[in-house]
Amino acid sequence: MKKIKRLKYIWIVYIIISIMMIIPYVILNNSKPTAKVKQPHKIMVYRNIKDIPYVKAKAFLLKEINSKDILYSKELHTKMPPASLTKVMTAVLAIESNRLNEIVTMPYEATKVEQFKFGAKEGDKFLMKDLLVATLVSSSNDAATAIAIHLAGSVEKFAVMMNKKAKELGMKNTNFTNPCGFDIGENVTTVYDLALLSEYAITLPHFNDIVNYRKVVIYDISKTKHYNLKTHNKLLEYYPYTIGIKTGYTAKAGPCLIARAKHNNKDILLIILHSDRGKRWEISKEYFDNILKVQN
Repeated sequence: MKKIKRLKYIWIVYIIISIMMIIPYVILNNSKPTAKVKQPHKIMVYRNIKDIPYVKAKAFLLKEINSKDILYSKELHTKMPPASLTKVMTAVLAIESNRLNEIVTMPYEATKVEQFKFGAKEGDKFLMKDLLVATLVSSSNDAATAIAIHLAGSVEKFAVMMNKKAKELGMKNTNFTNPCGFDIGENVTTVYDLALLSEYAITLPHFNDIVNYRKVVIYDISKTKHYNLKTHNKLLEYYPYTIGIKTGYTAKAGPCLIARAKHNNKDILLIILHSDRGKRWEISKEYFDNILKVQN
């Protein structure tokens, strides 16, 4: 009797151990692979050092790249239209899509936007990376619109993507309505938010190379059409330490500029919204020379 009970006990223990060995195998082979979790972007929080109300622009910011200190500013958090500085966000989304080698067919909507345009016709086909070049170098609104529609299906859906990314970057006073910077609805931002965007954009592949082009030629897929593009950033032409990044202008936004210059181991970011007419280049040179200790 004792022997039978002992055999029953051994049999029960064997069954339990077998089940315990099988369960992990079943779980492993029936579970879905865990997706790699994207780490959230670490938002930089800036400290303002000095206001300069006398600068010839409605809003202004100057700081060293990767520093928390804003050296000079004016109307740091005042919402204003940024004109084509908006295209920096369009470029960020294009680059991060990892679809730059896809073929984009120029949609009708893109060919009907306002100037500046590089001049493609409806149905023309381009690599997205060439449209990115046109967006950043010659500030081509047709290129930016084509990218938006290709990535999101419509300009409106792309604006949703832009605002989602803006939120991720900590751009609390920004709202985008289109990929070009048109004054449609409330397309607004601040010099503070543009600094967050700019410091992020310059960490991405391709971006710094493109914004340094003074002139560039792009081709359609067939190589039968070519387009000569030229930058609107005059600093690239006459200020030797400039390394980008983007200009903008509309009648409402006025002359706008994001500029960057490196010299004497300093890397400086400057942002201007609505400068006095013709003064954004003068303002940039003055403050870059001062911070970079350029001897004239």
